[in-house]
Amino acid sequence: MRQTLENGMQNTDESSILAGISRYHGLAFLGCWLGGIFDGMDSTLMTVAGPKAIAELLGHSDKLIISQTASYVGSVFLLGWMLGGVLFGIVGDKLGRVRSMLLSILLYAAFTGLAGFAHSWQELAACRFLTGLGIGGELVSIATLLTEIWPAKSRTLAIGALITSYQAGVFLAGGISTFFHNWRETFWIGALPALLVFFLRSGLKESEAWIEAREQNIKQETHSKGIGKALFAPENRRSLVVGSLAFGGLLVGYWASLSWIPFWINEILQGGGSGNERGIATMYQGVSAVLGCILAGVAADAIGRRKTICLSAIGCLLASIILFLGCRTFSPLVYLGTSILGFFIGMIQAVLYIYLPELFPTLIRASGTGFCLNLGRLITALVVFFVGDIIRFLASLHWGNGWLGQGVLSTYALGALLFSLSYLIPILAALLGRETKGQELQN
Repeated sequence: MRQTLENGMQNTDESSILAGISRYHGLAFLGCWLGGIFDGMDSTLMTVAGPKAIAELLGHSDKLIISQTASYVGSVFLLGWMLGGVLFGIVGDKLGRVRSMLLSILLYAAFTGLAGFAHSWQELAACRFLTGLGIGGELVSIATLLTEIWPAKSRTLAIGALITSYQAGVFLAGGISTFFHNWRETFWIGALPALLVFFLRSGLKESEAWIEAREQNIKQETHSKGIGKALFAPENRRSLVVGSLAFGGLLVGYWASLSWIPFWINEILQGGGSGNERGIATMYQGVSAVLGCILAGVAADAIGRRKTICLSAIGCLLASIILFLGCRTFSPLVYLGTSILGFFIGMIQAVLYIYLPELFPTLIRASGTGFCLNLGRLITALVVFFVGDIIRFLASLHWGNGWLGQGVLSTYALGALLFSLSYLIPILAALLGRETKGQELQN
């Protein structure tokens, strides 16, 4: 029998959605949510501050060179994110979810702040790589911890609400870039999450599910084979493929389209505007994604995880088409389109954070979730690495006067549309996966 983790009164009305939720659950949720919001903030700071930072570090304003250099920095960041998710997933299974979380927060906070002292784009890239290590690790840790400690009746709603933190961080990054125009100051602010470690260290306990599993004989058998062998055992391979395809498809579309929006806005502004448009668009996207995350939990319980993945992926694809085909010049429609795209990205992101931990047993839950969340980042990192070359190639083409005519559909819009086709991959993955709605977590 598991001992309770509660510190305080618990809701005992079994018919209530709040059944089983204690004060400790609230504290744990707050700690994980704060960690997630700073994840989102620090990962997005480069998107909103990147054009200015790279232009200053390179010493010129050629948009294609800036874009290509930004793609290199973004690719290195994603590579770090991937390695961090996998490595800290293993750390979480070996040493505990809370320890993994604390280490990852310190890592990404420290190197986000140090990025503000960069004197070359290479130094900036190195800082972003180490920032990515921490961010990738913490997202795995908070999702795994909350999945294991939260009462089953409201778990999907809690995880959906948790993922709003990342999107709220996107909103926060947009706000920071709007009020702080110096890119170095923007990164220095990103070091503040380090203070969160002191709060978390005093209040959080390790997951009892993880503690029990570690103490059972099955743990000794699993670790005698090694986490890697257990992870790739026949009974887990399908889950690894499904999870990696689903999140990988999302990431390719997200990073190859949404992260281009600031550059695309610059392009369609044609030198006009107030200079705050990029930050405002990012804020709209973040607010809408928060709503999508909240509704993801409701939809996952109502129609199932797989159908929710399909619905939100279709929404991402259609929103991309509407945004990049429908907005040829800057207008309030850009904010509307960005908001719609953000809503569906938030929904699919949240439902995948609900779904992936449910696919794996406790002893490899963090490792399995980390693998699925981050294998796709390797592919995405390779794609993003060549984004500048792709943009350069598209800009060199002369499309004539048709619907793809130069000056009719911008270079960034065309590239974003091409990569938005990757949103079809999560649909395929959902069709191949198994439904976990209504099932208990695997021991």
